[in-house]
Amino acid sequence: MLAFYDLRQENIEFAEEFRTAFERVLTSGRFVFGPELAGFEQQLGAYLGVNSVVGLKSGTDALYFGLKALGIGTGDEVLTSPFTFPATVEAILRTGARPVLVDIEPETLILSPELCPDAITGKTRAILLVHLFGNCADIDRFISLCQGHNLMLIEDAAQAIGSEYRGKKLGGFGQAAAFSFYPTKNLGALGNGGALVGPNLTVSCPDSARLDELQAAFLSIKLKHLDRWLARRRALARRYQTALAGYVPMVQSAPDSLPNYHQFAILTPHRDQLQQFLAQNRVQTMVYYPLPIHRQPRFASFFTFQQLPVAEKASAQILCLPIRQNLTDEEQEAIISSVMEFFNRL
Repeated sequence: MLAFYDLRQENIEFAEEFRTAFERVLTSGRFVFGPELAGFEQQLGAYLGVNSVVGLKSGTDALYFGLKALGIGTGDEVLTSPFTFPATVEAILRTGARPVLVDIEPETLILSPELCPDAITGKTRAILLVHLFGNCADIDRFISLCQGHNLMLIEDAAQAIGSEYRGKKLGGFGQAAAFSFYPTKNLGALGNGGALVGPNLTVSCPDSARLDELQAAFLSIKLKHLDRWLARRRALARRYQTALAGYVPMVQSAPDSLPNYHQFAILTPHRDQLQQFLAQNRVQTMVYYPLPIHRQPRFASFFTFQQLPVAEKASAQILCLPIRQNLTDEEQEAIISSVMEFFNRL
């Protein structure tokens, strides 16, 4: 089976560097709040072009502590997307605030700036903008929207490390941004991890929520190679876009943007049949996300009877093709050939 993820291959080339880092941390006897974390936070800040970086245990914690740092809490409302990983909404609920879902754009599957104004009330404090799959929204429109309504802009950049909008990396546009270093992310730890970044954040969080020394050391090693990996993902994306044009719609990023292609997503009403056909041809694919937030049982009591048709259609049609940086040209050709064969048979 051609695997969707291959984390062993991704990490094995750094085995000796990882061992050296492990020995360094072990010998130091300092496993939290040491030089590895401080060094990684400095390197990440320089990479993203931000002043404040706080390494945390997960992207979920980064979202929560980012909201808390900006004073979001009980009685507040935060606008966000229904087409996202549940942690986006869970972080809002955890603060005591109310998430308000606004439908998405059909091309980017990102929160629609045109629909947001109708959802703003006197309780609205912020927009939590999800950079889905590492793609970009038209961020200038969100900045103008926030300025016009005195709202804060918070970036859920969990999937968007290294993505750019008009030459500036995502994570530097709002009052705060959250990143995830879950192992499957474009910059993945050998465990869990995250970071909260911003222009000048003062963050209060328990020591137990901070990124440990060992994961910080591993991430520092991998960060040096991130741009090389992103260049490979972008090359793979261009090949998909050229080969599959005319066969199937592909999820887009905003103009003047440079996605990191955390996922390469297509949309088709024949999604389930295509996924089965590719599996028969030994190609693994993934569905992100099979249900929008307001249709998930765990959130049913918060979003009763809400209709968000673009998000619902996306959940029924989305399919993500392999685009890991260690995918070979030959493997991608096999994927493309199988996708073409499926649609040629319809």
